[in-house]
Amino acid sequence: MSYTLQLWEKPADWPWPTTKADADAQFERVFATPPPGQNPRFLVWGRALQERYPEAMDVWLDGSEDGVTEDATLGFGINTRTEHWDDAFEFAWAQATRLGLNLYDPQSGVHYLGNGDVPEEPDLQLKRAEQARKAGDDATAWAEYRAHAARGNLHALYAMGRALRFGTMGQRRHFDLAAALQLLGAHDAPTRQDAQAFYERFPVEAKGRIQTLMARLKSASGAMLLTIVDGERKAVDDAYVHNEQMLLYTRKRIEAADGMKAAASMGHELAAFYTALESVIGWEEPSYENARYWCQRAVDWDHEPAKRLLALMHERGWGGPVDMAEAAKWNAAARDQWQQEQKLRQAKEEAESPGGLSLAPMAPSAPATAPVVWTGSVLRDLVGWFAREGNPHAAFYMGTLDEHGRDGGLVNLAQARDWYAQAAEAGHADGTYNLGVAIENGTGGPRDKQVAKALFMLANTRGTTMRVDDLKIAPHEQGPVRALVAALREPGRLRAVLREKGLQAGAGGIGAPPRGAAGAAVVAGVGAAAAAGLSGTDWGRTGGAPTPPAAAASPQSPAPGRSRGQLAQDDGEDDDDRMPERDRSYQRTTFSLHLGHLALLIGAANVVLLILFFKEGASFRTGMAVMGLIAAFGAWRTGRDFDWPPAARAAVAVVAAIPMVGMAVSVWMLFRSFRGRE
Repeated sequence: MSYTLQLWEKPADWPWPTTKADADAQFERVFATPPPGQNPRFLVWGRALQERYPEAMDVWLDGSEDGVTEDATLGFGINTRTEHWDDAFEFAWAQATRLGLNLYDPQSGVHYLGNGDVPEEPDLQLKRAEQARKAGDDATAWAEYRAHAARGNLHALYAMGRALRFGTMGQRRHFDLAAALQLLGAHDAPTRQDAQAFYERFPVEAKGRIQTLMARLKSASGAMLLTIVDGERKAVDDAYVHNEQMLLYTRKRIEAADGMKAAASMGHELAAFYTALESVIGWEEPSYENARYWCQRAVDWDHEPAKRLLALMHERGWGGPVDMAEAAKWNAAARDQWQQEQKLRQAKEEAESPGGLSLAPMAPSAPATAPVVWTGSVLRDLVGWFAREGNPHAAFYMGTLDEHGRDGGLVNLAQARDWYAQAAEAGHADGTYNLGVAIENGTGGPRDKQVAKALFMLANTRGTTMRVDDLKIAPHEQGPVRALVAALREPGRLRAVLREKGLQAGAGGIGAPPRGAAGAAVVAGVGAAAAAGLSGTDWGRTGGAPTPPAAAASPQSPAPGRSRGQLAQDDGEDDDDRMPERDRSYQRTTFSLHLGHLALLIGAANVVLLILFFKEGASFRTGMAVMGLIAAFGAWRTGRDFDWPPAARAAVAVVAAIPMVGMAVSVWMLFRSFRGRE
């Protein structure tokens, strides 16, 4: 018994049929045309089918046994009594699609078009993709959709858009591309409504980008369409990687922060997670609500560390109300995801290992970590969480807090040194510089001039904002210092080198409270707030769970604690003007010229002018008072470099609010004096 089929080719200048009526009409026109001569594609198709399933090829309906025909269509039959006749049919369909030929089934009246479409059965052309998805084979499903999308299949375009919108089939989100593909592939009323509703959620500038992208996709076909899709997706991933690295080069931290936020808005879960940290340490006033928002976005996009952090935010009321039920929910979700990832990793190792046994070395059991002691400062505790996760910007920020004893903690120079080492090992430029300062001065541990010089050289190459103009390396030191630079810049080697030289304690030093009576008072003061462990984190840090690798995440870190010279300028812009007020308070502790010193000079100069031009009396005393206020402003602004206490700075700030008026009065008095002498 034969199952008959007809093979035919659509002329290049005809559009692809979109309905059964269109397909029937085109087939009849082709069938009725005079014999055009042998079609070489028919021969290629017939030989491929005959070689693969020779027993299934029952009869060539045109009377030709070798598959050669001069007719406009090629008729053939498949023997349904053979064991693999269904597979032969699938192969015949796949080969026809590969060659751009159409297959017509007279028994059912169905047209299998060369672009992968089946007008009579809209979902049939994606059957293999759906089967692969149900079997959990996302790679095959995505490849099937791509192949059909390249042929202009609307259902495949729409499916790709949905995958990029929701991050399914192992694909990272890309919202602009998702909206464009959904609009292009919408093929009925429900899909058009869904695509349009998604598009309307974009801001005006994003809609413009989507329209431009749609125009490019419409004008492309085949491999070029896939090239555009891949290029757009790669651009977001490349932007994330570029900004992740640029954040470490402090000179470009603001530009990198903007780029990271743009990648987050496109659906990049890692960028969203790190933008949450930027919302806290990258602004004059930390926004914990924004931090929770971006953390929630990363959770929605299935980022496991973000689930642990969101659980902690709900548990401690960071950026919103306390909700223990939500905390437990996201804790459980993070634990389940982590365990599932471990099972998949183990299964992969076993599949790739001889005999099905994993050859990966077993991780030693991790000792129980000390309970996390909450300081009561949301800023310190939240940034500390990121730092313990391995984030270099958070580690650098924690180093500055411990070095100066701010935001709920006391001065802890040893711990600050450990934080700087963690940041420097990840490539943080200013963290490397501050570590060099600590080792040069012996703060928080032993001192070593050669290692300090190597760190200063490394910080300079990494783009630190601080100048190293007075670095002096003797001729006999050049070889050892260069060797140290090479060793320190090796990935993951910096802290090991410091430990070999006895310049840093083990990693366990990070997170320890200050020692001595003051440290005991801190622990006692926050005893009620101490947790039995970081509920959203400890399960992932004990019992052999690995610590996540360090990753650059947040821009706009605070400036280093000490300068070796004048603050470096970046492309003519003053980094101090771009730095948040909260960060500038402990930026430098040595002299550098700025507005405060200028105010002192103006105050002194005007006092001299008053003495020369004014007679003693009320006007003289008033002028002296005004000039004194100007000098007070200069003293206040300059004093910020010397780490004044917040209360003293606030008191001087009240006094310094008057100098602007005093300056105007002084200029007016001088003007009157000059006019009176004319």
